[in-house]
Amino acid sequence: MHRLVGGPILGEDLLVAMQSGLATKVLKNVSRSFYLSLRFLPLGFRAPASLGYLLARLSDTIADAGGASPEDRKSLLAEFRDSMESGKRDWLGGLDRLTGLSEGEERLVVRTNECLDAIVELPEWQQNSVRKVVGIITEGQSWDLVRFEGEGLVRLDGDEELHRYTYQVAGCVGEFWTELGFGCDENFASKTKAQMLEWGRDFGRSLQLINILRDVAEDLKNGRCYLPGEGKPEEEELIVLRRKWIEEASAGLDSAEKYARALHGKRMRFATILPAMIGRRTLELLEAANWEEWHGRLKVSRSEVKKMMLGAVKFAIWG
Repeated sequence: MHRLVGGPILGEDLLVAMQSGLATKVLKNVSRSFYLSLRFLPLGFRAPASLGYLLARLSDTIADAGGASPEDRKSLLAEFRDSMESGKRDWLGGLDRLTGLSEGEERLVVRTNECLDAIVELPEWQQNSVRKVVGIITEGQSWDLVRFEGEGLVRLDGDEELHRYTYQVAGCVGEFWTELGFGCDENFASKTKAQMLEWGRDFGRSLQLINILRDVAEDLKNGRCYLPGEGKPEEEELIVLRRKWIEEASAGLDSAEKYARALHGKRMRFATILPAMIGRRTLELLEAANWEEWHGRLKVSRSEVKKMMLGAVKFAIWG
């Protein structure tokens, strides 16, 4: 177990919850790819990272629940954020208004209390880090609900909006990962904390850009377009924009590889490089996809992920 700087070793109750309940049964159902990384993290890092992800996934479930009105979702997001700070639980009955959830999301919502209660089992510095990152993510999700209100197609105006949004919902996770790392082990990486924070932000933002590019067709059906511009985009414009944002996402994955190479510890390098490998392959699929394929659901196959896991092991050992 990694030595914790600035706090005691994680409480046994939280570690048991992360191992036997929340992290393995619930997290696996809501994010199979990220679960592959989290399960290999050093134990002292795994519990706060898993809890942070579960809380962020809870807020994402609230924000995306199509069966609830936008007003209900905005209200529940605000109450969720307040509950992390104050410990209030009287709003939880409102979660009954969330419908159309997947089986994994339903299981997660049922265990909302456990996720919120687990925060106080962390050392204080980790509690602050978890609340900070989930707060930033929730702000981004709330902004998204407000920004895409209205009739017809709503589209982002400029690149700065997209940059800010990808930071809020994913770039901040790279910062969180880095803060946890240096807090758990002052010898976390061979590079400075400032450099790792920068690379971590780039890494997170690139993964969110990949999600946006993959989901362009679905978002358009729902009356939203995250790729900045004016008016309804035509096929030719979308192809040009796809190329532009693939290049930016690819640069972010270059930062991800630098980040992973700088890490000390085989488990950390494996857990960090695997999502970058999956992201890189997704970009390749996006770049090669014709119009019809792009409007389908591009996804890296399980067999490819297994091969990537072997590649991630080699990377973790030899760099």
